[in-house]
Amino acid sequence: MGYLTAAERHSRIVEAATRVIARDGLAAATTRRIADEAGVNLASLHYGFRGKDEIYVAVDDALRTFVIGSSPEPAQTHTCREIVRSLIERFQHLLRADRQLAIAQYELLMWALRSADKADLAAKSYQAFIDAFAERLERAVDVGERDVAMLARYTVGAIDGLYMQNLAAGTDGVSEPELDAISDAVVAIVDAVTPRR
Repeated sequence: MGYLTAAERHSRIVEAATRVIARDGLAAATTRRIADEAGVNLASLHYGFRGKDEIYVAVDDALRTFVIGSSPEPAQTHTCREIVRSLIERFQHLLRADRQLAIAQYELLMWALRSADKADLAAKSYQAFIDAFAERLERAVDVGERDVAMLARYTVGAIDGLYMQNLAAGTDGVSEPELDAISDAVVAIVDAVTPRR
């Protein structure tokens, strides 16, 4: 392997760690295994990261950035319901494309919740999804006085429920009519909690 800049080495290690976690699970993601997967020596890995906890945080950031940035809503998506549906559909597509990556995201979440010094990582991760979704929902033609943060939060909740249910059952999502009904329900719940004027 030729010379790598610090940024290239960092990126290579995070990508390797993501593959190891997705393929083998978090418990198997040792610094040695990650270094081997990345094609770097342990000294290089430890030069860029103080340990595997720091690598796990970087993987969580990378996965979240990937998920939030993937498959933007089509141009014709304008209503709150259409945007909610598009967001849920995006996660359903990701679930179908790479189940192991979906499992890795939850493993990292559970790791953060069980680590006293990383507990805020789980909250920050969820808040990043909520903020990104709220920003999209603010552009809806029918947003009016709807609480977009609440709408985003319920959308994340629907995605989580569907993700976990499908991961546990070994299925790959819901039907189009179910997707429509879930999207309608998410918007209806927010409207019921905070009635529009």
